[in-house]
Amino acid sequence: MSNPDSIGIHVSSPHEAELLVVLYRGGWADVDYIVSIDDAGVIPAPAMSSVHAFAVLLDTCMARVFGLNGAIE
Repeated sequence: MSNPDSIGIHVSSPHEAELLVVLYRGGWADVDYIVSIDDAGVIPAPAMSSVHAFAVLLDTCMARVFGLNGAIE
């Protein structure tokens, strides 16, 4: 059995926008994104103290990068 130090989520759109979120065991996350050549970078992430906090971070990032509001169905 292994205990991973991190888990990553990579989401991309047909319009070449991308979001990469890496959640680390220590309770922090790294978030990188690209929407266009002029809109790319890092989204600051608060400390992840719960699953709910991570879900809020993902919702916020999805809205920022892909223009989605609320949960994905």
